[in-house]
Amino acid sequence: MSTAAAHVNGLGAELGAIRRKVAELPEYAGGPPDAGTGFAEYREAEGGILDLFGPAMRGALDASGTDPATVDTVLLATESLPADGPDRTALAGLLSDLGLRRAYPVMLGLADCSTAIAAFDIAASLVRSGASGTVLVVSGDLVRTVLPGGRVVLGGTAVAGDGAAAAVVSGRRYGWEVLGGARGIAAEAATPGHRMSAQLAMYQGLFADLWEATGLTPRDLGPGAVLPSNLARDALRTFLGEAGIADSQVYLDNVPRIAHCLGSDPLINLADRTAGGGAPSPVVLLGTSAVHAAAVLLRPVEE
Repeated sequence: MSTAAAHVNGLGAELGAIRRKVAELPEYAGGPPDAGTGFAEYREAEGGILDLFGPAMRGALDASGTDPATVDTVLLATESLPADGPDRTALAGLLSDLGLRRAYPVMLGLADCSTAIAAFDIAASLVRSGASGTVLVVSGDLVRTVLPGGRVVLGGTAVAGDGAAAAVVSGRRYGWEVLGGARGIAAEAATPGHRMSAQLAMYQGLFADLWEATGLTPRDLGPGAVLPSNLARDALRTFLGEAGIADSQVYLDNVPRIAHCLGSDPLINLADRTAGGGAPSPVVLLGTSAVHAAAVLLRPVEE
């Protein structure tokens, strides 16, 4: 069994092409969202989910310099490929068009907006064990498919938008090393009167497990190094503050720009932080929903 390290070699992302104002949603007909949330715009896709997947996957392959023929596994974190829908069948054609003819596709779900980050732990384990050589992790959803009741969810803690992201994970020493991950469940969040305390405990436990798994601490993180799901800014500051993360360590730039692109937020945030010249630092990818959370700690490879 191989004990080689796993690395995230490159990222790609695709946002819904239509930019909309959050304040124009019917839920805010009586007034705009509270300023503390930070919400301003969200993205809406014109086409189907594969129209988001394709550019994100191609972007990750190109950014990492990966030959598509070397990818042997694709992990799809999505709930927008219903079994009876045309996109499920068309996915095989997309993989072929991208040159991913050897890639075995596996779809992951159930943990909502944390699934994609949990998929990184799975991808890293496949690479470290030698079960896979190169894994493409793909995240993406369409709000109209997964949230037919509307874009404003969790009592206004999130405003959902359309987007996708992808990353190449392999043993090649390039990009970011995957140091470890952690997962958590707020089992009592559905109990009346216990939601907030259960969620705070979930965040605290998640980060405690992450530090134990990796040997790092919050002091090792630089500015904007925690890349979360784009929930309301005030909610993120509360949850993460209780877990020992300083406000300055949380990347919040995309909350007003794209709102909450469901499971894809942390990857989009990493791509944007990197493109913007963020300070060299280990980073935490953090995907969360009302009752699930997953985190992965990445360390930039020194050239």
